[in-house]
Amino acid sequence: MKSFLRKTAEHLIAQHGFDELREVAIVMPSQRGALYLKTQLAQLGERPFISPKVMTIEEFALQMTNSELIDPITLLMEAFACFKEVDQQVDFDRFVSWGQLMLKDFDLLDLYLVDPVQLFSFLSEAKSLERWGNEYGEEQPEKFITENTKAYFKLYDHLLEVFIRLKSRLESLGLVYRGMAYRSLVENLEQGKGLAKNFKKIYFVGFNALSKAEEEIIQTLLKQGLAETLWDADEYYVKNKFHRAGNWLRNYSHPVSQDYLSRGPFQWMEKHLLEDPKKVQIIGLANPSAQVYVAMDAIRKWAHTYGDQEQVALVLGDESLLDQVTQYIGEFKDRLNITMGFSIKKTQIFSLINLWWDLTKRAVEGRYPTAYLLTLWQHPLVQLYAQYWSKQKQITTNELLVSKLGADNLYISFDEVRALKIPLLNHILVKADDDFSVILAHIKSFIHQIMLAYPRNEWDEQAEAVQQAFDVCETLESSIQDRFPISYSSGKILLMQLLQQQKLTFEGPDHSSRTLHVMGLLETRTLDFDRVIVLSLNEGSLPGTRKRESLIPTDIANMSYFSLPTFTQADAVTSYHFYRLLQRAQEVILCYVQPSEKSSIKEMSRFIKQIRFDWKKKNPQLVLEEPVLELGKSDKKREEHVTSIEKTGEMRQKIKEVLLKRGLSASSVSMLVTCSMKYYFSQIVGLRDDKQSDDDMGADVFGTWIHKVLELIDTEIQEQNGGRMDQVDWSDKMLHLEDYLNRAIREIEKEKGVFELEKGFNYVLKEVAKTILENYLQASQQWENEPIELLVVEGSLETQVGIPIDGEVWTVKMKGRVDRMDRLGANIIRIIDYKTGKVEKKDLKIGDDLMSELTSEDIKEKLFQLWLYKFLLGKELSKPQEDRVEYLKQIHAPSVQIQPGIISFRNLSAAVLTENIEFSEHQSLEDFLKESEKLIAHWVHRLLDPSEPFEKTADLEDCQYCDFKGICRREV
Repeated sequence: MKSFLRKTAEHLIAQHGFDELREVAIVMPSQRGALYLKTQLAQLGERPFISPKVMTIEEFALQMTNSELIDPITLLMEAFACFKEVDQQVDFDRFVSWGQLMLKDFDLLDLYLVDPVQLFSFLSEAKSLERWGNEYGEEQPEKFITENTKAYFKLYDHLLEVFIRLKSRLESLGLVYRGMAYRSLVENLEQGKGLAKNFKKIYFVGFNALSKAEEEIIQTLLKQGLAETLWDADEYYVKNKFHRAGNWLRNYSHPVSQDYLSRGPFQWMEKHLLEDPKKVQIIGLANPSAQVYVAMDAIRKWAHTYGDQEQVALVLGDESLLDQVTQYIGEFKDRLNITMGFSIKKTQIFSLINLWWDLTKRAVEGRYPTAYLLTLWQHPLVQLYAQYWSKQKQITTNELLVSKLGADNLYISFDEVRALKIPLLNHILVKADDDFSVILAHIKSFIHQIMLAYPRNEWDEQAEAVQQAFDVCETLESSIQDRFPISYSSGKILLMQLLQQQKLTFEGPDHSSRTLHVMGLLETRTLDFDRVIVLSLNEGSLPGTRKRESLIPTDIANMSYFSLPTFTQADAVTSYHFYRLLQRAQEVILCYVQPSEKSSIKEMSRFIKQIRFDWKKKNPQLVLEEPVLELGKSDKKREEHVTSIEKTGEMRQKIKEVLLKRGLSASSVSMLVTCSMKYYFSQIVGLRDDKQSDDDMGADVFGTWIHKVLELIDTEIQEQNGGRMDQVDWSDKMLHLEDYLNRAIREIEKEKGVFELEKGFNYVLKEVAKTILENYLQASQQWENEPIELLVVEGSLETQVGIPIDGEVWTVKMKGRVDRMDRLGANIIRIIDYKTGKVEKKDLKIGDDLMSELTSEDIKEKLFQLWLYKFLLGKELSKPQEDRVEYLKQIHAPSVQIQPGIISFRNLSAAVLTENIEFSEHQSLEDFLKESEKLIAHWVHRLLDPSEPFEKTADLEDCQYCDFKGICRREV
């Protein structure tokens, strides 16, 4: 079957012969299509000939108006200069966040030939009030106007003036943006001006959804007899008025339509989708990665069956799959053509620049947090530099740096960094209040040092990314030169926006002859393939999300007077590209990821449903299959091998050591019940999650922070008020909460890392912490009528219990950390545990009896904790007074009542949550301790039971926040 470009090439030669082609221009949607059309012409050539001028429509507009395209950053700077002339109050720090949207809208207005005066008048306050009144039936819509809406309309009042000034400014510089060139060409043609270059014929090949300006250009040239259009259309979607893929082509092909873009019937209106034999497989897979394995397997089978000369396309609906595809597709390297760019966001230099920003924004009083400097130093590219510099200076750089930093230093000063005399580190010595031109010069020099260190004989894609990042810095540097000052934050946004737009291209010899193509859907325009695989055919990927980024409200954009594109048109464009891709393919595999409650993946694409319920009915030659695949059976065996761990004699010995050294706690018993494999990893193996430093503190750090503040306050009460809570000036404590919070964070930073509290999510958490503590300090004063005396803050209780096991006595350690212990009135000793999470009375409720509750499969961890506190305190009080911990030596044990309790900061109305912890009514302390040892024995025997191996939980919900889900292959 002939491809569209083959037929186009044959048509051109039939119309003009080889000698006349030099006088012909061919305008196409993409550079890639232009390249492959030239290849087809060359293959048909009987002798050497001069090629026609083949270009994209953007190149056509620029060349036909003799225009030069302005680069995006210079355009942004010029736009801001214009805005500054209109509104002196505009601030670049804010402008940079929406300036790109404004320029995108300006481009759109020109592409769709919208009168800016008309549009912006519709966005004025008066017009908006009129519309709102009509829409909502309000007789007095003025009530909608507030201070915020006034500011909103003020922006739109300025946009028209900025639009006019910007165009005038660019014209004086001899520059244009894309839409400006298109509008200029339309105006030239309307005024009867000729094109800047003359051609005998201009062909517009393979277009679909044209902008208004593009339609006007083609229509005018058609009327002048200069143009001809060649369309790739199929009756399946063009003749079906309900099919979005044909939305534009229906009008372009209809002679009575005002959008008619042909000089007669379409050159080719085919029926490939209605009549050709095709095999289509629809495959649903559990995760995105599995799609790659399916694709590799299909390519392998096709190569074995049909050879490697057939054209195969692997189309990625989700372009982030490219890095996974590149890991496996190397076996086909001799026929491979990757036409997608590899995002620089996936490279080492991008992560390094992010680390550079993370470090430099933390400069406080000329010093940096040591942990962040070490993180930067450990980056692979910096380590590559360290090796290079060490060889140059014959110094072990890593040892030099680590020795200077010291293990206990939280901060390192700029002077100490300079003293290291490592050239690379001189370029981190910046301050957030420096002008961005200074900061950018440091970043550029920082990257340049990395470039110098890269071995020339090892120049790879990572090195290419470093070079590209350096070039971006140079471009930005020249664009901002001699302009207004730019702040640290705005400069960061600009640079990172530029970097994120960069892509590494895959280059190689003779790509036009390659037969296996990895591409995005847009890159398939005008190209045809024998076999096609599409991955991630899910809503949100194909078609894309319905997110619309524009300053122009959707209701205005949708007005027929303006007809600006919205997500509806974007969906229709995607639909055309998708079905055009399938037109000439003989075999198609469509993969989608099955959605689940635990993922953000959306449902299968509507295209799959259309194929099932529409296309299948209309093409009797279509074979539609939906196979169910079972992947990785060998992996399943490995999975089964680690699903459980038997309690052998050697394992029992390890458990014995754990019980002696670490013992049992409420959390470990809960772990044993919910997932004994987690208990094994945590308690037996002793694995710990390697917590990465993060800008935003997590729930664990937040909880520690609250506890530390209360520890500081309670310690002060002990020192200043002798522990007497009734003598405390609580209003003073609340007044100084900010100070307590700052002191507490400095304490926990020693272990948890440095957190910036005055910005972002951490600032929100600080305000939340302040509110929680204020509420607690205020409410707790009303809870008790009797005096409270603090006995200990952040104390610990520990005991050992002998448990008979197989004729010997095993020693089990029991230990608890006490947030606070106090005496309420004369004879109640309370152990209080602070909880930042929500605890309710039902979490402590005892059903039939305490023993049953604490040996249940559905164990209540908080209740177990209260029992453990009472047990530990009871064991301590049962000792002679002189053998007890210091703070309990003066307590008269027979007369006291032990009352463990929990204060939940999310349930302060419950005051101190407690329960009568007894195995039987009016039980003596001695009997309670005996029964408690039976409880401990139960869990020890349960832990040792050989019929209950350590196993993974069957409830995947429990795996969601588990530190060991990666080891267990339970990533959910």
